[in-house]
Parts: sequence; structure tokens; C-alpha cells
Amino acid sequence: MLAGMWKKWLIALALIALTAGLWLWRLCAQTPQQQVMARQNAFLLAVEERDWDQVLSMLTPDYADDYGHDRESAVEDARQVLAGFFTLTIKPQVEVLQAVPDLGMVKMKIRIEGRGAGFSEAVIGRVNSLEEPWFFHWHKRGRWPWSWQIVQIHNDGLRL
Repeated sequence: MLAGMWKKWLIALALIALTAGLWLWRLCAQTPQQQVMARQNAFLLAVEERDWDQVLSMLTPDYADDYGHDRESAVEDARQVLAGFFTLTIKPQVEVLQAVPDLGMVKMKIRIEGRGAGFSEAVIGRVNSLEEPWFFHWHKRGRWPWSWQIVQIHNDGLRL
């Protein structure tokens, strides 16, 4: 009886190891384009959920944009602008996705929906009125598929 129980445990452990191995292999076998798109979606989800620690971790330490932001000030300004939202949904439309092993760029139009207090309606109106697409510039900072970080975000139509 004890031998049968050990056999079941070993089979279960082998199945767990096989599943984990297949998951890791599938993850690592992704093309740079797939990796960048996965990180782009994760970034937008973090913004939607206002998970500012996650957003911060997805920006490179040397992040800089055309609006004078560094990594911390970009996240702080986003936190303030989106603070009034009770619900927020980001609806992206990818126009261009380019990626090579360590560099990527996503060009997308973004529309937002949501409910909130304060000037949340003004934020929705401003973002949704932008005709120009957003550009997200990505660098891969490590060997793993989730090592991509944003080095710059800009939109030619946005003036702060």
C-alpha cells in the first residue's frame, strides 16, 4: 500500500514537472513580436487596474519622454490623472508592431472608457480625441521573455 502511494506521488510530481517544462518552453519559444505584445498587454492591464508598482517595474530605470518625465514622475502623473476613475477600460488598436531580439516598438491608437469623479470625463475626452497613435518603445533588459521594459512612450498629438 505504501509503495502504491509513492508511485502515485511520483507520477503526480512528474506530471507537474512536465507541465511546468512545457509552459516554460512555450514561453521561451515566443518570437520577439509575441513577447513584446504580451508585455504591452500586461502594461495596459496594469494601467487599467492602476497597479502603479507594476507599471513602475515595466519602465526602464532610464525612462525619459518628450514631456520631461522620468520613470517616477511619469508614474506619479499617471496616478494623479487616473485617480478619479472608479472603472477604467483601455481599448487598444495596434497599428504597427516591430521587434527584434532586444528592441521593440508598438504603435497603437488608444481609446478609454470609464466612470469616475473629478475630471475623469475630461481625461476620457482628451485621450479619445487624439488622432495620432501612441508609440511604446521597448528594450529587453534580460534573458527572459518578461524582461522587456518601456524606455519611452509618446504621442505626437499630446501636449502637456
